[in-house]
Amino acid sequence: MREVVKKTLYPWERGVRFDHGTLMGELGPGRHRMRLRSVLHRVDIRPRTMTPAAQDVPTADGVLVRVTVVVRWAVTSATKFVVESAAPEDELYTAVQLALRGAVVTRAHSAVDPEREAISAEVLAAVTERAADLGISVAEVAVRDVVMPGELRRAALAELVAASEGRAALERARGETAALRSLLNAARLAEEHPALLELRALQTASTVVVERAKRA
Repeated sequence: MREVVKKTLYPWERGVRFDHGTLMGELGPGRHRMRLRSVLHRVDIRPRTMTPAAQDVPTADGVLVRVTVVVRWAVTSATKFVVESAAPEDELYTAVQLALRGAVVTRAHSAVDPEREAISAEVLAAVTERAADLGISVAEVAVRDVVMPGELRRAALAELVAASEGRAALERARGETAALRSLLNAARLAEEHPALLELRALQTASTVVVERAKRA
C-alpha cells in the first residue's frame, strides 16, 4: 500500500506537483491527497510590489540621472513560475532595470521628469512579454523618483531665486513708476489751478490746529 499525505493549499496559493521529477500538474486551493514522496511547490499568487534599486542612467545629452520605479505584479501561471526560471523574481528585476535604462537613455535630461508617464508605459510594454514567459503579469510600472546631479539641482535653484528676485524688482519698479506718475499729475494740476495749492495749505493748517486741540 502506497503511503499518502494530505496537503492543504490556501485561496491565495497554487501548488505545482512533481512525482519522481515529473511534472504532474497544478493544484488549486483545498485539501489534496498525494504520495509521500511527491514534491509540492507552493506559489503565492497575491499581487505584490517590487521597487528595484535606484539606477543611474546616462541620458541622450550625457547627464547621469538617478531614476527609481515601482512595479506592481502577480503570478498568473504557477507552473511557469516554478519551471521556467530558478529565480523568476530576479529575472523580472533585471528586465525592469534594462527596460528603464532603454527608456531613459533616448531622452534629454530635461525631458525625463516631465515624461514620467511615457517612460512608465515604455517599461511596462518592454517587460510584459518576458514576464509572461515567467508566469508573471505586470499590472503597473510607475516612475517614483527622478534625481538630477547636484550641479543641475543647484543651477535650477539659482534660476528660481533669480526669477523671484526679478519679479520683485519689477514690482518695485512698477510701484515707483506709479508714484512718479501721481506726482507728475499733481504738479500739472497745481500749475493749471494755482488755487488748489492755497486750498491744500488751508486744509493742512486746519488739520494741525485740530490735532493740537485734541492733545490739549
